[in-house]
Amino acid sequence: MRSFSVLLLFCWVLLAGGLVWAAPRLVVDQVEYNFGSVPQGEKVQHSFTFSNAGDAPLIVQKVRSSCGCTAALVTSRNLGPGESGELKTSFDSARFRGDVSKTVYLYTNDPLAPVMQLVIKGQVRELFALTPRQVQFGRVAPGQTVEASVTLTNNTGEDLVFDPVQTTTPELRADLDEQMSAGESQDIRIFLKPKPGQTRFSGYVMLKAVGDKPYDLRLPVYATVEE
Repeated sequence: MRSFSVLLLFCWVLLAGGLVWAAPRLVVDQVEYNFGSVPQGEKVQHSFTFSNAGDAPLIVQKVRSSCGCTAALVTSRNLGPGESGELKTSFDSARFRGDVSKTVYLYTNDPLAPVMQLVIKGQVRELFALTPRQVQFGRVAPGQTVEASVTLTNNTGEDLVFDPVQTTTPELRADLDEQMSAGESQDIRIFLKPKPGQTRFSGYVMLKAVGDKPYDLRLPVYATVEE
């Protein structure tokens, strides 16, 4: 009877141990992808490959990404032991410049790593440099004309032709040369004449250029209108 009890206890320990230790294990082939250097506006795409190295089903519960980056599963959310999956990511560089790093969060039922961070990083080459990037006129009296200068540099690598400058309000205007060579810089003259009754002014100078493809730029302009 005692031998039977010991055998039963041993079987229970083995069974309990199996239940405790059977678990999924997430393995990612590459947790960081460096796309190098791309021109502003280009979309970068990369697929992360992951697998289940455990002995229980791996379930992908959620995928989340930081601003400017999207991610979507291209395989099943449920991977059996030994199976692999793929996560496709896309980064839109249009609103970024310089060094960038974006993170995709992969949530699974792996008890040791419930959240895996996948990183996409690289450098975005700015096609146009505006110095300064916005115009702050400060305090301006109604009817007073004020002027500022902004330096525009063409980093596209091609010669450009600009359309006539447009603004979002008639109180604002700007002048620039219509022709601009690759690598060239020029000053844009900004003029503002607030109308009576305004307390704050905000508007945009809108630039459109054509080379091998069209380019759009917006320069914000602000002022406080006081008598």
